[in-house]
Amino acid sequence: MAYVALYRQWRPQNFATLVGQQPVKQALTNALNSGRIAHAYLFAGPRGTGKTSTARILAKALNCVHGPTAEPCGECENCRHIAEGTSMDVFEIDAASNRGIDEIKALRDQLAFTPVDCRYKVYIIDEVHMLTTEAFNALLKTLEEPPAHVIFILATTDPHKIPATIHSRCQRFDFRRVTVEEITEHLAFVAKGSGLDAETEALRLIAIQAQGGMRDALSLLDQCGVMAEKITVSTVSEVLGIVEREALRALVESIGKQDVAAALEKLNLLLEEGKEVRQVLTELVEYFRALLLFKAVPDYSEIYLTDTAETLQKLAALYSKDRLMASEERLHSALQEMRGTMRQRITAELCLLDLCRREGSALASLTARVESLEQQLSQGITVNAAPKYTKPAASAAQKTTASSSPAVPQRQLYMGPEEAFSDSFEDEPSADELAQLAAASPVTKTQAENVAHQAQAVNTSPKIAAEITKQPPAAPKPVVQAAPGNSSGIEEFGGDYAAGEDFWRQALELVRAEKKMSMYSCAKDGRVYSFANDILVIAFKIAFKSERMNREDFKSYFEDVLLRLARRPIRLQCAAESDVKKTSAAAAKPKATPKPQPAADTLDTSQLPENLQKAMRVFGGTITKL
Repeated sequence: MAYVALYRQWRPQNFATLVGQQPVKQALTNALNSGRIAHAYLFAGPRGTGKTSTARILAKALNCVHGPTAEPCGECENCRHIAEGTSMDVFEIDAASNRGIDEIKALRDQLAFTPVDCRYKVYIIDEVHMLTTEAFNALLKTLEEPPAHVIFILATTDPHKIPATIHSRCQRFDFRRVTVEEITEHLAFVAKGSGLDAETEALRLIAIQAQGGMRDALSLLDQCGVMAEKITVSTVSEVLGIVEREALRALVESIGKQDVAAALEKLNLLLEEGKEVRQVLTELVEYFRALLLFKAVPDYSEIYLTDTAETLQKLAALYSKDRLMASEERLHSALQEMRGTMRQRITAELCLLDLCRREGSALASLTARVESLEQQLSQGITVNAAPKYTKPAASAAQKTTASSSPAVPQRQLYMGPEEAFSDSFEDEPSADELAQLAAASPVTKTQAENVAHQAQAVNTSPKIAAEITKQPPAAPKPVVQAAPGNSSGIEEFGGDYAAGEDFWRQALELVRAEKKMSMYSCAKDGRVYSFANDILVIAFKIAFKSERMNREDFKSYFEDVLLRLARRPIRLQCAAESDVKKTSAAAAKPKATPKPQPAADTLDTSQLPENLQKAMRVFGGTITKL
């Protein structure tokens, strides 16, 4: 006789042998015992969780000669025919192959005929979500009011694809994934009944890889039984192509210790053994997830499917929560990159390099790096410390001058972006102290000259000092900065060009992040022309784009974005580069100085005698008519 796969040999024949699904079993058992049998059922859940098997058990329970009963005998003719799939009254229909309206019409025409041998005609429609919209509509009325001897059982893995009109006419039962413990226990029972020698750890690994599907677990067990006489963890790893736990531990430990060479070497060994690059990174994601959840919730039992508590505790000490979060994000991005590249190994190696160096652009990665620096500083380790400024030793001439002059109190100088230096004492320094401090401090020559000049002006006289104090500070002249890489011939007039460029770049990024793609595509070609008096001028090569940007909706939106960035209102002006060039040329062209015209009553000196002309050249003056 031909070999029959394990998942077919060990298909459950009654509710007692159905693994898991306790709520479904309880509800159907109560319905059968009370006689409250519905005309339509909807079984929804992941693959391999027992939907079709439960439908067959329900069909036997309805048509058993001792029923309807929750415990079909399995020995009568009806039960045997249903189990073998040869019953004339139980129909299993594949909706993927019979999804059209014509098939549903043919099914509807058969409903009027009474059962041949059984009590009920049962229609099991598998993957019912594959039916077309027209087929569903043709089934609606029949599904709502079928003949008394007809029962529909619909099974699907995608219940959200089924119309609400079908949902409302059925009793829905949701099948959950079978737990690892339930699968392991059932696999041990099957292995013993099939004469297979299997380790408990191997069966548990199969249960984990099955991801809640009993059919998948039985298929894996069947395949492992062919590979070796005794099913071990190594056998399962070889069949599935997964990384063995010891190798995965070593790789995670190397990454935690930031040992790039060891991590790359372990990756190379795994690839030489035939492991897939994508599978290695996928299992790293699972292991980092277990470490992260172990640090957050040590009592969460799900994480111990990955490794033991002792091993997780040992490896978790090498990582912080932020670093684990950053590692998860980096691994997920690497897996996304692998979809579009043929050199997956390079992607994996770069990913391991980033994991060991704690690098990345994600917020979690930056937080992990800051946390690492804080830990080093708390341990007294100096990290990239800036050299401390020490006052240069005084020369012999300076020592002589210092001994003859009154002592100046030592003051600590701070160089900031807003001021040349500031005094850490509360009392105001004198002019001489300011001059000496400026000469000794590491400031520029121009700053020292300005301080000395101010000090001299203050010491000139109390009256002059009072006048200087009364006068308001002069407004700084606008700095003229040319745009980097400006090849269009446009001059940049006034304002802070760098600040305007920064605001415009941030505004474009924010517009793009807010999915305003039409506005972004129009504005991205604009170049900052000037930024002064809170007016940002943007020049465009294409006049149409400048006109579009000057529209009320575009302009108001960008001004609102600039307001959010600068925390103050900034006006936006857009113009074509050709117009800006004309305006710049007109502004830059010097005005002609009119020649002085002689007065009407002034004589022309060229008409005077030579001796008078010579006198006029020596003594000057003019000669007028009387």
